[in-house]
Amino acid sequence: MRSWRQTVLGRPTVSVAMATYNGERYLPEMLDSLAAQTLQPDELVVRDDASEDGTVGILHAFARRMPFRVEVLAGGPRLGYAQNFVAASRACSGRLIFFADQDDSWRPPKLATVAHAVRRREAVAVFHDFAIQSGDGTTLTPSVYALLADRGFGPAAVVNGCSMAVTRAFVDTWGWPPADSHLHHDVWVAILSTAFGQRRYVTSSLIDYRRHEDNASGWLPHPGARVFTRPETESTDVELLVDLLIKRRVRARTRAFLSVLRERGDAVDPEASERLARTLRTNRRRHLRVKQ
Repeated sequence: MRSWRQTVLGRPTVSVAMATYNGERYLPEMLDSLAAQTLQPDELVVRDDASEDGTVGILHAFARRMPFRVEVLAGGPRLGYAQNFVAASRACSGRLIFFADQDDSWRPPKLATVAHAVRRREAVAVFHDFAIQSGDGTTLTPSVYALLADRGFGPAAVVNGCSMAVTRAFVDTWGWPPADSHLHHDVWVAILSTAFGQRRYVTSSLIDYRRHEDNASGWLPHPGARVFTRPETESTDVELLVDLLIKRRVRARTRAFLSVLRERGDAVDPEASERLARTLRTNRRRHLRVKQ
């Protein structure tokens, strides 16, 4: 089978979608790590969410010195973290799309390692392990997968967008979450790919994820994050993810998933679609009962 790099010449095959907002402090290091990849991307698409610092200038300077295409989408309205990433992703033309936070640092083999794990026309999402470092670059943990294993979670509980890539076939199958659902792109991808057997794992730590006071996200599951599932019960990965992730704006988020299941899920795998729908409805019913 041919790898993703062996596709039709003349069109981007590997895209990186980046969302920025007032990121000038750490952005240069992230961009340098992208430039140092052993497998260069075919394009970088950045949507800036109305930054008020030097972020956009840094991006344009980077674009001028890179051999690959860099598109900077700036000057639009504030969308917020979730829809900013969706907007950047919609503008990508590659067959394999990675998601880059503005403040991390990618290790040189990241793109190559993940691209090697994917085959043409697969509708899959690939997740990899990563290290966590503090704002000053001190390593806090070398492996999130190991950290979560100590907390009683498997790798399916890791949903961070910076540690995933999706194929064009996956995007064509599922689209992106609607704005009124308030769903992040990584939650959308993690739940659907897990439910339909479209999730792959790479156990190597491929980025240094930076945690600091200005992070827009950075949540990692802990035992207290469970609401209805318990470690001693045999919950499926999907049941665990729904329990961990669909607990606020439950009606809107459940409605978004149920809608895509009706429109597309039944055609992909009717049994998997029904199992996910049942899990979502059960979770919604439990939350509404608690509020009463």
